[in-house]
Amino acid sequence: MTNLVMLAALPILMAVLGLTAFRLPFFRQLIAFCAWWQILFEAYIFRPLWMGRESISFFEGLAADKTGAMFALLSAIVIAAALTHACIFFDNEKPQEDLSDSKRVGVFYASSSLFLLAMTLLCICDNIGYMWICLETTTLVSAPLVSYSRNKQALEATWKYLIICSVGIAFALLGTVLIFASSQHSFEHGTLQLSELIKNAASLDYPLLRLGFIFCFLGYGTKAGIFPIHSWLPDAHSEAPAPASAMLSGALLNCALLAIWRLVQVVEASGHSDLALKLPLVLGTTTVAAASLFLVKQNGVKRMWAYSSIENVGLMLTAIGLGSAPLFFLQALNHSLAKVALFLLAGNIVQTFGTKKLSELRGLLTATPPWGLLLIASAFAVTGAPPFGSFISEWYMLSLSLEKHLWPVFAVLIASLSITFIAVFYHIAACLWGTPAPTQASIRISVQSSFIPAILILACLIVGVSPISKCIIQFF
Repeated sequence: MTNLVMLAALPILMAVLGLTAFRLPFFRQLIAFCAWWQILFEAYIFRPLWMGRESISFFEGLAADKTGAMFALLSAIVIAAALTHACIFFDNEKPQEDLSDSKRVGVFYASSSLFLLAMTLLCICDNIGYMWICLETTTLVSAPLVSYSRNKQALEATWKYLIICSVGIAFALLGTVLIFASSQHSFEHGTLQLSELIKNAASLDYPLLRLGFIFCFLGYGTKAGIFPIHSWLPDAHSEAPAPASAMLSGALLNCALLAIWRLVQVVEASGHSDLALKLPLVLGTTTVAAASLFLVKQNGVKRMWAYSSIENVGLMLTAIGLGSAPLFFLQALNHSLAKVALFLLAGNIVQTFGTKKLSELRGLLTATPPWGLLLIASAFAVTGAPPFGSFISEWYMLSLSLEKHLWPVFAVLIASLSITFIAVFYHIAACLWGTPAPTQASIRISVQSSFIPAILILACLIVGVSPISKCIIQFF
């Protein structure tokens, strides 16, 4: 219980501080500082797992295993990086005209802190009912992040996000009820405990379990942005402020897929691996292929990275379908690091040049060389080019698909990854080279605005060239 209080204390304190951040800007730095301390707290609390224990219990229905602990740490890193950059982002925003506008910054920080709390709890859920509650909470507390700008496009994107994800979560609730009903054949009063469901999976009522799994898969898949139920994601990521887009893409999508992974474990333990693995595999490769085609024709810089997130969701889902938790996490890690860097860089560019349109951005390497170079490196990282970490995870994924003789999966992934690489670099090449507009030719940028993206890309590089990837795989 003490460890659970430690996990929740800092996010709650951050939320309280966030409500007053619009009056005392120093609180913004304090909140970012607390977010980094949250990483240390989590690393300390999860230390028995690093030492070899299989799981640690916090409370009835709340227990962490290695996969959950790693995703909780990754979520905390994403939030800390985004909130640290947010201090610079909001300082560079146009001066607020009235108090109601400046209060939006406070709401942003409070929502981000509660968002961190909900995702942390989701990662340690050992109860599919609690897991559903936590994922629904992430929808409610992240909606103010999407609607931050309060313009027509942002409000439309927010309602789209709320309505589509709520319908998806309603499907997941029905699926949760059906899985509970399936457990009543093994337990007198039924159970929602994941560990118990996995342990007694063979005796669950399979028709109800199958139906419940499909409903949950569709529900949580909507939240993750799986094709063709992805339509909320490009709008929400494009309209949210850059730090919020980074958090949605780098943390929220991982957590939705983690919920799917938990249920895959239950169905697989029941002896029906065909359903548990083939459904994620088929929809994962379909999502990768569809996203790569969507990337061919894009005109918005943040919208382009949103579709790149959908592609990476497909890759993570493919890793789940291949039955590999290490590859699932490794792909999530590499994507989160690179995508947070890309969204923060996109925020810098949009904020400085005043446009999201790719067609209106020219000569970034001339006007803002640090951002241009970081954009190139980040694009290489997110598209799986060597020597970055995503190349390692995608290579392992392709190798595993060949090992399992899944030739169609291999072919679709190779073709889709190639299209993605060409499309992304076709779009950013036009932005990087050429002659900048006269108003864009002599722009001064601060070193601080490049600091967090540079650190994240360096981390991607270290994962790619060091034995870290192998260590992660061995850890699982």
